[in-house]
Amino acid sequence: MKNNDFLDVLGLKAVPKKVLVDLVQHGTSKVTEISSRLHLPKSSVYDALSILVEKSLVNEYSDDRGKMFGLSDNEQLARVHAEKIEEFKKAQASLLSFITTHAREDNVVQPKIKFYSGIIGIKQAFRDMMWNSKYKEAYLMWPMQNMLDSIDEDFLKWHGKQRYKYNVVIYSIEKHSDRKLKIRDREWLESDLKTKLTEVRYLPKGIDWKMSYWIYGDKCLFASGDREQIAFTIHSKEFCDIMKLMWKQMWVVAKK
Repeated sequence: MKNNDFLDVLGLKAVPKKVLVDLVQHGTSKVTEISSRLHLPKSSVYDALSILVEKSLVNEYSDDRGKMFGLSDNEQLARVHAEKIEEFKKAQASLLSFITTHAREDNVVQPKIKFYSGIIGIKQAFRDMMWNSKYKEAYLMWPMQNMLDSIDEDFLKWHGKQRYKYNVVIYSIEKHSDRKLKIRDREWLESDLKTKLTEVRYLPKGIDWKMSYWIYGDKCLFASGDREQIAFTIHSKEFCDIMKLMWKQMWVVAKK
């Protein structure tokens, strides 16, 4: 971050920023000393210090010189902000869960298309189209080797496991050449097969493709498994219906 941009992330306004920077530069000080250096009214300094103390950025001390204020030690800062980060993560998870459960169905009236680029973008596309309790089946055209080459196996493993809590069954069409695919940790795939949460069929020899697509509910995600490194999601029930119709034709041709 440039200059003091991190202070914006901490949610500090102009005067608390100035007071905090002053204490960094001059150490533990009285309110009158801070006020004099910054040419600010003592009331403004007191208000700023109150905010900084509340955020655990500054501590209040008393000695023979009277009441003074100084920076919190590094361990205190790390502990307090680690707790805040954890609270934020929990709040974020609760918000996403609430949105997934209560969001208004408006896909027919307002279809949406979103584009992503690069490996980071492709991973974000998968995160943005996460599993939920509303839909119990997903349909894939999945060039496994290409996707492993494009997205690392650990990410695919993590993403796939998120559906276990909802018992979502995957129906996947893969290449004939992926039958004997060597995967570093096959346990996560074999477990799917044993628990009947995945059914795989393979197309005949010679049929090749590099981009995957995944139909889930009223959304469809396309992701590059080769050099283009792009992804896009389409949120449209009508589009997903026609894609599922074409997928079913390929499913009939494919073999277990």
